Amino acid sequence: MAHYLPILSAFILVFSFLPLLNKIRKNRSVSGLSLLMMTFGLAQSLYFIAYNIYFERFYIALPFFVTGALSSLILYFFARYNAKKTERMQLIAMLTFSLLPFALLLNPNLDTAAVLNGLTYVGLVMSSVRVMPQTYKTLRSGNISNLSARYFSLQFIAGICGLTVELSMAVPSTSHVLMFIMLLLTNAVQFACMQYYKIRPAMA
Repeated sequence: MAHYLPILSAFILVFSFLPLLNKIRKNRSVSGLSLLMMTFGLAQSLYFIAYNIYFERFYIALPFFVTGALSSLILYFFARYNAKKTERMQLIAMLTFSLLPFALLLNPNLDTAAVLNGLTYVGLVMSSVRVMPQTYKTLRSGNISNLSARYFSLQFIAGICGLTVELSMAVPSTSHVLMFIMLLLTNAVQFACMQYYKIRPAMA
């Protein structure tokens, strides 16, 4: 049963991104959306994909493929709709900085398995903080026009699936377990923040 959960999680992630992508295409804007969240979403996905492919945990890599691909699509829309040349350069710089630790794999004196395991902890840090800039941006601006509550709620459900799968493994990856826990916490906080701004006009 646990082997089917990553497939279910991948479908949930696709449906979580669809409302967000539809709003961006409709408004032709990514205003209100934290690009740091999407940049870290892409980067941390690549770290976990590399780990899971190397250790032949292919089915667990599937949700990370989905998250990485759809985060990349949103970054593409940013470059297409909003970004000036300087902003595109900033985006490239952010992505380069986020993926720089992969350069450790070029060192022949380092064990590949140990490096990939260490890189998942880099991904853990990115996963832990990636929603926080979005929450800060939402609290500061109150702008939720391009945000989707379904995105964060379904990300939460996908996180539950991922955590269940990881805990069912013979030897669970500590970084994966912690990453899924942080995914649950940060998405729950952002969802609550959005619900507050939705009901605030009615309260005023």
